[in-house]
Amino acid sequence: MKWKKIVLLGCAAVMLSACDKPSESAAEPPVLRVGATPDGYPHYFIQNGKVEGFSAEILQAVAEKIHYRIEWVTSDWVGVLGSLETGKVDTVGNFADTPERRKKYDFSVPYYTSSAALAVSENNTTIHGLSDMKGKTVAAELGSNYAKVLKAFDPQNQIKLVTFEGMDVIVSSVAQGKVDAFVSGQVILLGQIKHKHLPLKVVGEPFGEKLVALPFRKDARGEALRMKVDRALSELRTDGTLKKISEKWFGQDLSIIHPVVTAAAR
Repeated sequence: MKWKKIVLLGCAAVMLSACDKPSESAAEPPVLRVGATPDGYPHYFIQNGKVEGFSAEILQAVAEKIHYRIEWVTSDWVGVLGSLETGKVDTVGNFADTPERRKKYDFSVPYYTSSAALAVSENNTTIHGLSDMKGKTVAAELGSNYAKVLKAFDPQNQIKLVTFEGMDVIVSSVAQGKVDAFVSGQVILLGQIKHKHLPLKVVGEPFGEKLVALPFRKDARGEALRMKVDRALSELRTDGTLKKISEKWFGQDLSIIHPVVTAAAR
């Protein structure tokens, strides 16, 4: 696995503030190592040598609040998960806070809510949502939480779930009719289809709403970072920064934390 590292410095205001304090001017700010996929629009993508996107902006705002600089470590999603597990990165954005994941990681306060959705070929006229998926095949990205979300809404196992490593092969399989649908995050699907002009369309209502937060390893460094990040996210919510960034990327405030709707509740 080849890793790419992109270092982004904190905002100019932080740097200027440091310059006002001669005794600290020579010190480098501490580093927050963040795992990301290089083609995860609208959460992460590389443009002009910089990591951009919704979650990227949230993390940059957090880093500026705690006076850290971000070191981006990019790979495919499986590699991102491996880096988090082995401590090569401190945290990962766009990571659903689930009971299973809490056994391994401590989570910050949530910064937005995410829902799953289904995408089918743009030429598909028979699938209009979850109710049409009985006996159908749905693809999910390997390591994605959306496969588990779908399973929770299919208690009788009437949907065949398959996983692939990487989104490109899934899109190709769905577009060619080899797989009936693709399950992923609603904003990811809408963003990718629009950004890349994919031959897919999102169908039905979103489902399986989850809180999304920043995970940290259960060790001393992870605990210290989580406490700082919690304070930063709370301040960014209060001052309207989370709302502003969400509306910039999605046209609505997804930072509003709703009561999570589970499969059982549905």
